[in-house]
Amino acid sequence: MVKLVEHLRSRGYSLFDAQLMNPHLARFGAYEIDDQSYQNLLQKALTKPCVFV
Repeated sequence: MVKLVEHLRSRGYSLFDAQLMNPHLARFGAYEIDDQSYQNLLQKALTKPCVFV
């Protein structure tokens, strides 16, 4: 998971939706947000250019 997030950040991604919170994700800095905050972050993320490969 750490390598995936590093890769995504290096490619311009700004949002990683893990769907379900758990202690393992919390160790790496994951946190829960409410739906409205998620929608706002998603709208911003969708306007950014990014490439996976």
